[in-house]
Amino acid sequence: MDSHRLGTRSPRLIMGFGAVLFLIAVVHHATEIVALGGLVGPVVAGLLDGTLALVVVYAGYWLSGTDLLPQDRWRVFLWCLTGAAIFVAIMGLSLLIRAFEGRVIGEAIFPLLIAAESGGIAGVIAGYYVGRARSEARRARTVSEALRFVNSLIRHDLRNDLNVIRGHAQLAESSDDAGDAEPGTDSSSVIAEKADEALARIDTTGVIAETLRGEADLAPIDLAAITSEIAKGVENTYSIAVTTDIPDEATVVANKGLRSVVDNVLENAVEHNDADDPRVHVDVDASGETVELRVADNGPGLSDEQKERVLSPREGRGGGLSLVRTLVEGYDGELRIEDNDPRGSVFVVSLPHANAEPS
Repeated sequence: MDSHRLGTRSPRLIMGFGAVLFLIAVVHHATEIVALGGLVGPVVAGLLDGTLALVVVYAGYWLSGTDLLPQDRWRVFLWCLTGAAIFVAIMGLSLLIRAFEGRVIGEAIFPLLIAAESGGIAGVIAGYYVGRARSEARRARTVSEALRFVNSLIRHDLRNDLNVIRGHAQLAESSDDAGDAEPGTDSSSVIAEKADEALARIDTTGVIAETLRGEADLAPIDLAAITSEIAKGVENTYSIAVTTDIPDEATVVANKGLRSVVDNVLENAVEHNDADDPRVHVDVDASGETVELRVADNGPGLSDEQKERVLSPREGRGGGLSLVRTLVEGYDGELRIEDNDPRGSVFVVSLPHANAEPS
């Protein structure tokens, strides 16, 4: 059984542990009533350890309503058992010492039950605060990673846009010097288009950071429309043959950061293409269980080792693609790299379908 499933069941395991202690207390004190022929002592003792056992049961119920992750809930259960074991061991050791000293021990079950229940309660409390501390530490790391991610995203994507703008600005300047520039030339259009894209990237960085922190408001968004728009822009910017097979609509669950996903995958297919006749084919398929974006190029291709490396956030060369992978996983999707036939790579982005209407 995996740790996630165990963590999910931990509150019920704690409740079960408390129920077992309660049952032992009831049986034990019922036996005492019969043996002693009196009610007061056994009933008072039963109320004491029975109440503590019910507190353990409630602790499990309470844990189920907290926002701790399954692995932290599992640790709470382990703390509960550990606390009970330690308290029972201490109480048992004290009883053994009394027996070794020759002192009379009336009965040991009652104090051992009290010890087990008290230790279980203490363990749940301690385990919860340890889990809460771990959760806060994870949240702090996530925020730090989100900020680092957004910084990398801005540096990578804006650098690409600004390099294109600078190149076309220089081309336009050369045309002006030669006296053959005309209003509305391709360079002017590209500069305006890339400037708009750069501003759009800045606007979406906040959304991307929220996605990385797991706080994004995801909604239906049309992958087909975004892909068509970006594919046309890439073809105009890089003067490369980009063919498409895109349906009228392919709605997925994502947010504005999806534009950066498509943009990075397409630009990667163009930038690293060393073919004499570079080509890129873009396909969006919404007929399966997920919506798939496939970007195939006829570039140099990647070995299995390179495929893993370019998707790693620790590798500079694959910076844009590692950003894509993190975003896609934030949408509960998957990014993978396949071999193209006869040459090149295919980048596949799988995303969950969206409902026809936003939920």
